[in-house]
Amino acid sequence: MFKMMGSAISRWTMPHFAAAIVFFIAAQIAMIAGISYPSAPLAAPMTLAAVHLLTIGWLTILMLGALHQFVPVITAQPNAAGRSALVSLVAILVGLGAMETGFVALEGRLAHAAVLALPAGGLLVLAGAIAACASLGRTLWRARPLPFAARFVAIGLVFLFATIVLGILMSLVLSRPDLMPWPRVISHGLQLHLMAGLIGWFTLTAIGVSYRLLTMFTLAPEERGPLGTAVLLLCAGGRAATWLSSVADAAGAALPAAVIAAAAAVTGLGLALYLIDMVRLYRGRRRHKLELNTGMALPALIAFALCIPLAIRIAVLGRAGTLGGPLAYLLLFGGLSGLGLSQLYKIVPFLTWLERYGRVLGKQPVPRVQDLVDERRDRPWFVLYFAAVALGTVFGLLGRPLLWRAAILAHLIASLMIFRALWLVRRRAPLIVHPPAFAAPSLQRSNSA
Repeated sequence: MFKMMGSAISRWTMPHFAAAIVFFIAAQIAMIAGISYPSAPLAAPMTLAAVHLLTIGWLTILMLGALHQFVPVITAQPNAAGRSALVSLVAILVGLGAMETGFVALEGRLAHAAVLALPAGGLLVLAGAIAACASLGRTLWRARPLPFAARFVAIGLVFLFATIVLGILMSLVLSRPDLMPWPRVISHGLQLHLMAGLIGWFTLTAIGVSYRLLTMFTLAPEERGPLGTAVLLLCAGGRAATWLSSVADAAGAALPAAVIAAAAAVTGLGLALYLIDMVRLYRGRRRHKLELNTGMALPALIAFALCIPLAIRIAVLGRAGTLGGPLAYLLLFGGLSGLGLSQLYKIVPFLTWLERYGRVLGKQPVPRVQDLVDERRDRPWFVLYFAAVALGTVFGLLGRPLLWRAAILAHLIASLMIFRALWLVRRRAPLIVHPPAFAAPSLQRSNSA
């Protein structure tokens, strides 16, 4: 916490968050409207458009914005991003817009020539990722040997590159099959693309960020000991082994299926140990009363836990066609988005608090971070969000797309109300010029979060 208070605020983190929120809302609207999955097939162009609104527009931009702020905190290094964070954001936004145009053209709703916007947009997204990773990489490089949480982030950034490069390759195959008639790339490349993105980039980075944020906001011990080391080695090593063995298999090496299964099992064991370590973290916290952000991280962690048996069931029964969609939905909305929403509820007020009162700490009374939000008002919306995701997963498993869309509508409403709470924080946090006559003694604790 005190490291955070002594760090410079990244001026481009909030614009990242704002852009990510817009894409998250747009993706949910597309699913409710029936133009993408679950009403359309998983491989339909409009489903791919909605998926990339979630994966690039919401999760990637959200994570990069958070990393621009928290990598300097994790590594105790000055922020190296500067204007490169803005360049990265603009490139990703323009690139994603071009990709969406390409997907719409693949659907036949635009001139066929517009499909070339798909690989062109992918190249712009790659350029934006390179700009972001270059600044984050400089910060990480200066901090060697890397702190525990930063190691997950560094590995996640490697998988980000792999995800985008594979995506560009597949977009070229889709947009110009006459030049790149590689059906093998589609059949194997999609699996590699999903593995690198969902588990490599999103999940490993989320694990690293959650370790830092949850220890900071619950006042739990930062050192995770041998169990934390095992989580890092198994998750990162197992994911890398799974991905590389799948690459070799796609290239025609004909590896035994047991090799790929064993590598995947190692990753699953690492994720299971991570969840066990999270239980240990919560039990070892010094802040016994959970604030809303740390309390609502628990349903997200439960969603991660439920993804493991679903993934095992797919691996054993080979029912990716019927179970793959609900599994991806639970991971994207329940685990990753749930964790993102819960931590945004603390990060946005905390950064706002630092912006408003950082220069007057110790000189005059200031409110607490928690005084900027109304947990009693906002708690029901988090409950509705996770309940709706749970119901949506059940309806997906039962094959009830209309009920599934109704559940998505419910968590869209919950998302909008949570975002409204964050907007109110930005709009209503008072800028202190003269010491106010606060009546409550708790408002005079300048370092409380």
